[in-house]
Amino acid sequence: MNNEVEYRGVKIRGGKLKLLILLPLLGTIAGSIWAGFEGYARWIQMEEKINEYVAPDLTTFTVKLDVLEERLTSLEETNKVEIRTVKELVGSAQSDARTIRIDLRKDINEVQDQIAGVDKRSRDMDTSIRSSLRQTETDLRTMIDHASDRFDSKRTAIEQDGQRRIETIDIKLTELEERLRTMLERALNNPLAGQ
Repeated sequence: MNNEVEYRGVKIRGGKLKLLILLPLLGTIAGSIWAGFEGYARWIQMEEKINEYVAPDLTTFTVKLDVLEERLTSLEETNKVEIRTVKELVGSAQSDARTIRIDLRKDINEVQDQIAGVDKRSRDMDTSIRSSLRQTETDLRTMIDHASDRFDSKRTAIEQDGQRRIETIDIKLTELEERLRTMLERALNNPLAGQ
């Protein structure tokens, strides 16, 4: 049987292996014994202190507690009266607050109704004004269209009249020219004209 252990490149054989197992085991046992003795010593010290303990004299505390209790009783009676008064004041304040809240809600509702009325009248007026503006715009466009048509017809009539006058003048000029030519030819052809 090969008793050999290798750890990180170090090989341990035979008796040395037993020594390596025995050393930690002995250390653990020794530590446990020491801890037991240390714990026992502390236990003994604690027992001695407990046996030496004497309860303090609390008679002054009980007297002070009695005085304090009397004061608390008188304060409770005084506080009861004060609390009753405060409750009455709070009840009255709550009643006043309720009345104020109801009146305030009523006033707010009235104001909201008035605002709604003004808003409705404003919307109605806006609708009426928009309708009037549309109608006025339509009327103006119609008037402009009629005026444009009349202007166009007048301009056409003036142009036609001007054209007729030009044609009439052209005809009269042509007639005048013919007459002058005829008169000139007669004057030139007249044998007596040269004498």
